[in-house]
Amino acid sequence: MASQVKRINRCLMLGWIAIVLVLLVSYIIEVVKGDRDIPYLLTFLAVTVIPWVIVGLIYLKDPETPNLRYYFTFGFFIMYAFVLLTGSTIMVFVYILPMLSLMILYHDPHLVLWSGILAMIFNIVALFVWKECDMLREAKDHEIQVALVFLCFLGCFLATNIYDNIYKTNLEYTQAINLQNEQMREMTMQTIMTIANTIDAKDEYTRGHSRRVAEYAAAIAKELGYDDKQAGDMRFIGLLHDIGKIGVPDSVLNKPGRLSDEEYQLMKDHTVIGAEILKDISMVTDLNVGAKYHHEHYDGTGYPDGLKGEDIPEVARIIGVADAYDAMSSNRVYRKHLEPEKVMQELKKGAGRQFDPRACNAMIRMIEEGRLPVVDMEDSREVKQASQILSRVIDKAEELAVEDLQLDDLTGTFRRAQGKYVIQEQINTYGKGSIFIVDLDGFKKVNDTEGFMVGDMYLKAVADQLRELSANIYVARFGADEFIAYLPDTETAEDAESIADYFISQIRDIASCDEKYSKLSVCVGITQIATEKDRVMVAYENANKALYVAKQCGTGSYFCHRLQDEEEQSASSESVDLKQLTEALKKRDNYKGAYNVAYPEFGRIFDLISNLAERNDQQVHIILFTVREIEEGGITTEERDTIMDLLEKAIVSSIRSVDATTRYSNVQRVVLLMNLNEEQTRQVINRIMSDFYRMYDRKDVEIHYDSADLSRC
Repeated sequence: MASQVKRINRCLMLGWIAIVLVLLVSYIIEVVKGDRDIPYLLTFLAVTVIPWVIVGLIYLKDPETPNLRYYFTFGFFIMYAFVLLTGSTIMVFVYILPMLSLMILYHDPHLVLWSGILAMIFNIVALFVWKECDMLREAKDHEIQVALVFLCFLGCFLATNIYDNIYKTNLEYTQAINLQNEQMREMTMQTIMTIANTIDAKDEYTRGHSRRVAEYAAAIAKELGYDDKQAGDMRFIGLLHDIGKIGVPDSVLNKPGRLSDEEYQLMKDHTVIGAEILKDISMVTDLNVGAKYHHEHYDGTGYPDGLKGEDIPEVARIIGVADAYDAMSSNRVYRKHLEPEKVMQELKKGAGRQFDPRACNAMIRMIEEGRLPVVDMEDSREVKQASQILSRVIDKAEELAVEDLQLDDLTGTFRRAQGKYVIQEQINTYGKGSIFIVDLDGFKKVNDTEGFMVGDMYLKAVADQLRELSANIYVARFGADEFIAYLPDTETAEDAESIADYFISQIRDIASCDEKYSKLSVCVGITQIATEKDRVMVAYENANKALYVAKQCGTGSYFCHRLQDEEEQSASSESVDLKQLTEALKKRDNYKGAYNVAYPEFGRIFDLISNLAERNDQQVHIILFTVREIEEGGITTEERDTIMDLLEKAIVSSIRSVDATTRYSNVQRVVLLMNLNEEQTRQVINRIMSDFYRMYDRKDVEIHYDSADLSRC
């Protein structure tokens, strides 16, 4: 509206000066001809140019003033009255026509009406003057003059009314559209604010970061000469500059320590992710550009593309300054905010290096002059509720996405990391049940001799059969040939053993009924869950010990790691393991099937040493060494195997040729020492421990041991 009034006022002033110039040229010609004298010309200039100059000064002071029309009308009538009363021809009354043409631009019927009345009065007065001067030749001329003036103003009045009605209709329509656009823009702003709040909420230290960056960036843009619309667009770009963080794991965003190279790359990828999300959004120009390039540095050391200087889009250079300022001024998970003096030092130091110098200097100038906007962090109730809803939707989507990503492509079971998480959650919920570890017998040989396609068939068959055991079962693939399953509905160890027996029989049926599966066989290790506080990896280790026992019994076997009874609650897990092992060794002839722990190698060695010791009345000590992690999940499977190899070396180098050792589980080794007293046994143990820690000096594992005198068992 204001810009339209400004354009009309400009047209008015230009039209007026055009009329003045035309009349001035006409009177100069008359002066040259001798029809007018110089004083008349000077008087004409005074009554025409002076009003125009005065109104022109008003226009220059406020080009958008709507009152200029009245100043124009008054000034024009001064000139018109002078010409009308001093003109040498009766036709000077038509000089009013150019003014009428210009007045229509204002579509103001009242102005035309009163101007018409005033013009009629002037013309009537002029007629009397002309009559007295004997200039009016005929009465008919008088009638024509009055009629023409009346018709001119009547036509102008009607045209102005029509124009005004059209203008008001268009104005109402435009206002409605503008209101709708404003409402849409407000809704868009609230939507983007909601998205920005949700993104910031992923990092507990960056609440309001996107909003502050948006306001700072808009202020910098205004400081650099951007108009209101461009600054408004910059605000949108600032709000969405970090949208790519939606694709960065929370564990990386909120990590308090130094990021690894892989984690840092994930963090840097948020720029590319953000650009990909925004690339097709045309509502605001350069939305994706701000997201992608706001971490580029002016000297070319930034990311993702290492752009330099003016090659970096200007919007991204502005966002980069605003983003860095807020980052330095705010607390982060890895450091506290910098003091204002330090922030200013960093900005000045970074101008021309990290930051665009113009944008950076604009920011410095606003800070020094106290003109940096104070951002209102209070949201409307609608935005708060929308942010909560969107956060929940995104959290759920991320949870499902992670779950999908963590499913094994071949078997459809969970992969190791997600399996640990899901099974632990279910243990926390149920607080009972059993953990099964299922290992495919001779799987490497199957792959080597039959091909990987057959190996894949075996894995899929085992996974499918596991899922058939119960509607309430959680299965994860923990290794190349190993599955872990949690069955919360098994009340006792006997229930678990019955299910394991059924499962193995089903696998046998598959192998016997289809030649393609003829070499398919599994062993199963079982442990029980006692409470919701049990940890999945502790249960896994117990089940793995049971699996080791089962595999010693031959293919298609299972074994259950029993829970401690009340008398054993205070004992360490190693003591319980050792007690179960010694009892199993002593009573192995009484066990049948899955309970038979007379493993082929260790059992024979034990029999040999026991018989020899018994004939010579000698002692036999059994020692169980266990590798324990200082922090759960601190070592990989490969690292654990390396540690067990080092433990084996330490044991072999410390015992005699008459002694024996074997692996009991993936984290345990058993040693049999013949004819050594307690002190000598202690010396051997100390030597083994010293040798191990000499070869493995990292602090992420500990070696625990327990011993028993088998001759006293």
